[in-house]
Amino acid sequence: MNISFLYKLLQTAKITAILSFLGGTFLLILYFYFSGSKTILSLGIYYTLFTLMLNSILFFTLIITFMNSEIKRKKILTSLFIMIINIPIGCCYVAAILSYPI
Repeated sequence: MNISFLYKLLQTAKITAILSFLGGTFLLILYFYFSGSKTILSLGIYYTLFTLMLNSILFFTLIITFMNSEIKRKKILTSLFIMIINIPIGCCYVAAILSYPI
């Protein structure tokens, strides 16, 4: 496996996971600030679908890389963990939006 490809993949996965988290948090704050705005809710739904697709592609690429790589396995697992941690956070955000009185 090409080391430079692996480092770029790991860096891309971490940055994507962090930006997904920050973007979702920003949209959630805007949603509450504007008292349940339907526009922000619609934007959030599209944002969630886009980030789900992008993060899924990166996640499965990391899984395949982990299975086929004999080097940097711990770093790959760390990146996978960072990506997986966004799932329960997203579920909490959805629960907060659903329980928000409009």
